[in-house]
Amino acid sequence: MRALLLLAAILPTSAAIAADTTEHVPARDLASAIATTAGGLAVKNVFADSTARTVHVRRDISGEAERHASINDVMIAHKGRVTLLLGGRIEGGRETEPGEWRGGTIVGGRSQSFKAGEMMWIPAGVPHQMLLRKGSSFTYTVVKTVR
Repeated sequence: MRALLLLAAILPTSAAIAADTTEHVPARDLASAIATTAGGLAVKNVFADSTARTVHVRRDISGEAERHASINDVMIAHKGRVTLLLGGRIEGGRETEPGEWRGGTIVGGRSQSFKAGEMMWIPAGVPHQMLLRKGSSFTYTVVKTVR
């Protein structure tokens, strides 16, 4: 009994674990935020805290090769289809901020089809790039979590 009382004293109450800071974004707001692209890309930052960021995206062009040292990407495809180039290494890229690389070419990667209704997990450190067919569009949500 004493052990249970001690455990109860050191564990936070449910109120201390999480305050009700829930957020909701209606579908129409998400759709209107990415209805028009600039330079082939529309990005809506939806939610963020110290451990994760959720971004809603529409692409009308291919993306650059990228690699995140400590960020995992969880992608949910909503509309369209892309080819993901995954793995290998990036040659010729640039560090855009500490631990973030963009550009260059992925060498030794593999191709993976990714289409509406599917999900993809890309762990931190894995090079990746979205390749779109000319004239196509792809809409997805990415949840970026700290490793």
